[in-house]
Amino acid sequence: MRSNCSDRLARWLMPLRQSRAMNAETCADRALEQLDPPIRSHFASNPLEVLREELQLTVRAVETLAQQRDDGGACDGLSFLQDGVILYAPTPYSRRENFTLAHELGHWLIEQSGVLYDWIADQSNPQRLLETVCDRVAQRLLLPDGVLKEVVGEGPIRARHVLELYDASEASAPACAIALASRLPTMGAVAIIDGSSNTVTHSSVKPDAELGWPTAYPWPGDVLPIGHPLRSLAQVHSRTMKTFWSTPWGDRAEYYVDAVIAGRARRAVAILSDVDLWGAESLHLEQAREFDKRPAAEIHCCGQDRVVRGYPCPECGHPFCPACGLCRCQKLALREQLCSGGCFMRFQSHLLVDGLCPECRS
Repeated sequence: MRSNCSDRLARWLMPLRQSRAMNAETCADRALEQLDPPIRSHFASNPLEVLREELQLTVRAVETLAQQRDDGGACDGLSFLQDGVILYAPTPYSRRENFTLAHELGHWLIEQSGVLYDWIADQSNPQRLLETVCDRVAQRLLLPDGVLKEVVGEGPIRARHVLELYDASEASAPACAIALASRLPTMGAVAIIDGSSNTVTHSSVKPDAELGWPTAYPWPGDVLPIGHPLRSLAQVHSRTMKTFWSTPWGDRAEYYVDAVIAGRARRAVAILSDVDLWGAESLHLEQAREFDKRPAAEIHCCGQDRVVRGYPCPECGHPFCPACGLCRCQKLALREQLCSGGCFMRFQSHLLVDGLCPECRS
């Protein structure tokens, strides 16, 4: 299998390097090209067998899995890719478990290709782009294109199509949302919101083809602001409107939204679009949209290599880790201890002997 992957990779490696039209969709397609067609077609019916028998990966269910991938992604899994190990939180006989396994396979495929991983690292917001691509891989493995075409047809995508895709297939709700997000003609997102807590449980974002990720968009864990019109969606069942999305740190952007409530579960589905796909407004006075232009840098912190986007610390010039929130000088400061010799100076612990600094020991 590995030799077949290497041959296939060689065939498309050069065009990939020369292409400037790569995006999340084509990246997912190229990741899947590493799988032989029989393996790809067999995955949906028995993901565990494909991962263990066909791909020779170690896959283990961990009931108490507490750690999940950073920056979202619609799965309950964690992989140690260099060791070929996938851990996942089991939800037997559920569509979510299959999606988790397919998402983790996406991470493995991108790691195997190398060049795809490098391309993602060079893009705006690489961590969330990586999760988005792996979500796209999972969707393609679990939701046939024929079902998608039959449900959506030729018109614009609607929030109700997520519910209809779920009923017409064996795909999870996130997989259905991802499939629709890939059909957005412009920048936008498809979000699933827990109506009881008003919290985003899944979001599939389609960045702008030229300008990348906006500064404000829904992401798992976000809470709808007080007074947001989607909070009252249960009272009207469905709604199409122009509204906004805002982040906890104050960034805000306007979107056109088509939304629907999913029955007794009070789960809302909302499609956000940069343009008015549904004729929600008769007059379109668009505001200039801001995009994320913060510098990106690679760091090693909290046991992981990360590519982070943000402004560096003005003191040490190093970026802040998204996990612990610390820069290099702050981490060094935490390792310092106060000399007990009365000089009131702080030193790295290896410079202290019996609590004394070199000066106080002399």
